[in-house]
Amino acid sequence: MGRLLLYVLGVAALVAAAVWLANDPGAVHLAWRGWRVDTSVGVLVAALIVIMGLIFLVIRLAGSLGAAMRALAAKRRERRQHRGLMSLGDGFAAVMAGQRSSARKLAREAGHLLKDNSAVLILRKEAAALDGDVQGVDAAARDMLLRPETELAGLRTLATSALAAGDVVSAADYARRAWTRRDPPAWALAMLLDLDIARERWDDALALIGSKAARQAYTPVQHAQLKSNIYVRISAMALAHRNTTEAAIAAKRAMGVSGPASRAAVVAFANAMAAQGKGAKAASAVERAWTDAPHADLLTAYRGLVLGETAIAWAQRVEALAKAAPDHPESRLAVAAAALSAELWGQARNRLSGLTAQNMSPDVRARAARMLAELESRQRGDADAAADWLKVALEFHDATAREIRPPRNAAELLAG
Repeated sequence: MGRLLLYVLGVAALVAAAVWLANDPGAVHLAWRGWRVDTSVGVLVAALIVIMGLIFLVIRLAGSLGAAMRALAAKRRERRQHRGLMSLGDGFAAVMAGQRSSARKLAREAGHLLKDNSAVLILRKEAAALDGDVQGVDAAARDMLLRPETELAGLRTLATSALAAGDVVSAADYARRAWTRRDPPAWALAMLLDLDIARERWDDALALIGSKAARQAYTPVQHAQLKSNIYVRISAMALAHRNTTEAAIAAKRAMGVSGPASRAAVVAFANAMAAQGKGAKAASAVERAWTDAPHADLLTAYRGLVLGETAIAWAQRVEALAKAAPDHPESRLAVAAAALSAELWGQARNRLSGLTAQNMSPDVRARAARMLAELESRQRGDADAAADWLKVALEFHDATAREIRPPRNAAELLAG
């Protein structure tokens, strides 16, 4: 109803204007560059209306043509993108199927159609890796560095490639670049930490795991154990350079991080204090750790706390130490070894009784068999019995032997 009313009013206005112009046509005179036009106002208005209509029509035609061109271009882009996505998907399928030539061809086709699509860069890298083209992998990874969305993936690829080639400096540089990002990835932490550990750069490793991201990457127990073991390595390194004070400080920090019962930390502390001639101050720490978990490493460190000790005195000290866990196999082996050195044959044989039974670990059985061989040889001079025990010891030693070397990464340091 409202529109009809407006239409009627508009028509009425036009009719009124036409009547008014007809009754009072007026005159218009135009002169321009030697041209002269004489007409009425009505004709001029009609001419203007026609001209404006033509202009409007041209604009509408131009708009329609532009829209048609844009629709055509969009259709071409859509077809191009569809073909590119098909090539991209087929390329990843070729990679998974191990079709090297097809993967490279489809990667090139997808790159031509989709240009700088992130998935194209990844397909290029995967296709090059499938083909064994290290340079192609690195080239694709370097292109990935140009886009923030793919930078971390490119850094990881380049770091891994450098590490595989033995270029630890470049690997560390790439990993450190990733680590400086606002949201650093866990792989960068693991690689940097492993490189520092492999190169025995313990201070750098310690600084690295002190970060907030590192504390979030490990459980509290793992973080404490890793930090403690790094302090232990720092202590060992300082002790090797005869810096006993620094060695003792690092060992004490290791104990503070992981607790006084940590075997490796206690051994490091005992060795550092013994090197300073202050072994008595570390005795209680070793005794507490032995109470918690007897171990041969603790016994070795305990022995070094007192210099120039007689065999009898050592046997008595071990006997007192073993009272904290008298039935533990390590306690019995410790007392037996000390008794052998003091030629207390009966005590040694008594402690070794049952340690070669099947319910004991291969390591305990091997060590007990070696001591029994020594006991038979030294007490009774029975070479045949000693040889039999040595065969048993050799059998179990072979079953438990492993290479002893410095840790090469964080996993091995945690395991140690």
